[in-house]
Amino acid sequence: MKYRVTKLPRYLILHMQRFKKNNFFIEKNPTLVNFPVKNLELKDFIPLPMPKENERLRSKYDLIADIVHDGKPNEGLYRVFVQRKSEELWYEMQDLHVSETLPLGICADI
Repeated sequence: MKYRVTKLPRYLILHMQRFKKNNFFIEKNPTLVNFPVKNLELKDFIPLPMPKENERLRSKYDLIADIVHDGKPNEGLYRVFVQRKSEELWYEMQDLHVSETLPLGICADI
């Protein structure tokens, strides 16, 4: 079954399946994934019949949070990167530890 996006939501949540089970164990795909922090353009993925509709379409997204898993499939920890929009600052959170970070560090995570 194929799905087709016909309308873009106000907030877009993307999930990447990084774990794969082979014959013996579950492994994590270590491929580095680059993504923009600002202006992720999705206009090309929404086919619209009329060009005027395409001009009005709000199809750019800015990242507001990122969840990263560090470790093996059945163990490890999660880190969360969150933007404080009012000040354009980014924070990294792990358990009770919170520290300011740069957007560049978010895009460089595996």
